[in-house]
Amino acid sequence: MQHLIASMKTLHITLATLVAILLQPVLALITFFPLMGAEFSISNFPPLDLLAIFGLAVMAVSILPILLFGIPCFDALNKTQKLSFLSLSGCAAAMAMLPYLVITYPKPIPGFTANLSWHGHVLPYYDNGQPMAYAWLRYAETALGFGAHGFLCGTVFYLFWRKYRTQEV
Repeated sequence: MQHLIASMKTLHITLATLVAILLQPVLALITFFPLMGAEFSISNFPPLDLLAIFGLAVMAVSILPILLFGIPCFDALNKTQKLSFLSLSGCAAAMAMLPYLVITYPKPIPGFTANLSWHGHVLPYYDNGQPMAYAWLRYAETALGFGAHGFLCGTVFYLFWRKYRTQEV
């Protein structure tokens, strides 16, 4: 009986993981279409093969962090009896943002000046090598986007796991 319960728990965690991974392309497409802005319309809809490649790329990128960090985080929270909707979703959001925050930190670039478009306005991003306020705002905005993906991934995982978990006998 204990072996069956352990197998069912593993199955439910595996299924919750698959649901969380399969959700990522949907979330990415939801955020992708508004980025197209006024260019997006039914007549200008991206080809399905492009959407499929985009979805597969998002899944490929999301699999590794979910398996390497998400499952151990879930297990640690569960074993310490700290597992809740907010704890798991918060950890997932932090884990989704952390790589972006570390890798793309706006660093000074000596002599570099750039003006880029942000929400339809051309604004200074770098001035004489120093990141300007809009560079930091875009950095924060993108990090929060990754965090939202992580939060929703953790939420879906938790809700799916909670609904189908095996009660201990």
